[in-house]
Amino acid sequence: MVRYASLNFFGLLLLLSLSLTGCESEDPSADFILQKSLEAHGGRERWKKMKCIRYRKTTTFYDPTGVIEKKSVQHITHQWRPKQTEMIWENEGKSYQALKDTTGISLYKEGILQKDSLLLAQANTNLKAALYVYWQPFKLLKEEAQKNYLGIQKLLDSISVHALQIRYSEEKNADVWTYFFDTQNYRLYAAQVLHNKRISLIVNEAVESETGLFLNHKRKSYFLDSVGKIKYLRAAYSYEIDSFTTD
Repeated sequence: MVRYASLNFFGLLLLLSLSLTGCESEDPSADFILQKSLEAHGGRERWKKMKCIRYRKTTTFYDPTGVIEKKSVQHITHQWRPKQTEMIWENEGKSYQALKDTTGISLYKEGILQKDSLLLAQANTNLKAALYVYWQPFKLLKEEAQKNYLGIQKLLDSISVHALQIRYSEEKNADVWTYFFDTQNYRLYAAQVLHNKRISLIVNEAVESETGLFLNHKRKSYFLDSVGKIKYLRAAYSYEIDSFTTD
């Protein structure tokens, strides 16, 4: 009787051990990865204290042979309390200013208010995209989207990352985003987007150290082929902070 009870006791311990081991080996959730990344990028409280940030974004586009196609500079301001995003740039010798706040969208060309609905729609898209791209990974928490953890992958066959897929629409041809987080420190390492049947990989080569949020500083965007190999460098992005204020 004693021997039978002992076997049951040790069998129970074995089952508990296997159960605990199985729990530890489960994949983390998408929200867990995002929360860890937010902590690695300064923490939620530090993000919430930001009142205003101004920076210069320089974009350089390349053709498949590596020749520069176009270079542009945008002066961008993101403000909270009240919320507002402003973008100032030049195109073909003309100055432009776009502003998005709680009242709507305004667009000026050479100081003249523009009323064309298509131009205003494009300005709205550009302003939203500017905040979305720069304010990562915090923006990923706020967006209403389908999030799916894809596991640990080898980015470009060499870099170990947590892969997180995000969809913002159920439409057949909607963009599909995949974000890659460093497995060691959970910092956002790269993003990949499937857009119009073309795959782009945007790699964060350097981050800034002024704000404590480790925001984008240097990024490069590559077109990929059908098997995920780099075809060529499409664009390079540089972000230079001019000023910022916090609570």
